[in-house]
Amino acid sequence: MISEFSLVGIYLPPLLVYACFTLPIYAGIRFMIAHSGVLRWVWHPGLFEFAISICLVSMLVLHA
Repeated sequence: MISEFSLVGIYLPPLLVYACFTLPIYAGIRFMIAHSGVLRWVWHPGLFEFAISICLVSMLVLHA
């Protein structure tokens, strides 16, 4: 079961902690996508990047 994380007496929601863990992975994937030219072929780059970040967070939640 997912429970809150305590950081110096402050309880943090688990989704925030999972999002912070996936941030470096997302930054690496975003860097590779931007430099490979994939974003030129995507209709809405911001929406595409948001979908990638949601997929990464959901994969971490499912495997944690």
